[in-house]
Amino acid sequence: MRQNWQLWEGVLSKQTCEKYLKACSYLNLQDATVFKSVDHKPDHSIRTTQIAFVNNEEIQKTMRWYLEEANRNAFNIEANYLPSTQYGEYSEGSFYDWHYDVNWKGENAYDRKLSICIQLCDPSEYEGGNFEFKEVEQPSGFKTQGSILVFPSYLTHRVTKIIKGTRKSLVNWMEGPRWR
Repeated sequence: MRQNWQLWEGVLSKQTCEKYLKACSYLNLQDATVFKSVDHKPDHSIRTTQIAFVNNEEIQKTMRWYLEEANRNAFNIEANYLPSTQYGEYSEGSFYDWHYDVNWKGENAYDRKLSICIQLCDPSEYEGGNFEFKEVEQPSGFKTQGSILVFPSYLTHRVTKIIKGTRKSLVNWMEGPRWR
């Protein structure tokens, strides 16, 4: 059976997660915006999170290794470019409704092919904020601090509303030639 995702539960130590959080602590977080396709105005019914982009060599190296390992193990997708990493904070009331990471209407010569998420904080620091897939089995164990999840960017997924506390994560997308 072909796998829909790859999960490394708790693979990064608490110290590594804290180092990554420190690397992101100086960032100027901004509202993540999704725009309505009709009038191109912000649509807060889809996403309310705070994000910033980080350029950190160690974070990029870690992400690249796990993306390439997942691709070798399960996907065999043509992808090799890794842009800057997105750091995100989901605080009380924040969420990201059902979406996929590919821009099917984009006119670029490339597409997002593989998505990666790194769980930076301990699950006791927040309630809610569950990562879920719509059409495939759920990755149990992803809430564990230091867990890494890689999946094809076309899979529909979401992060449920935060009830209490703050969820902190890193995400990125390995890009390659347009899907055919």
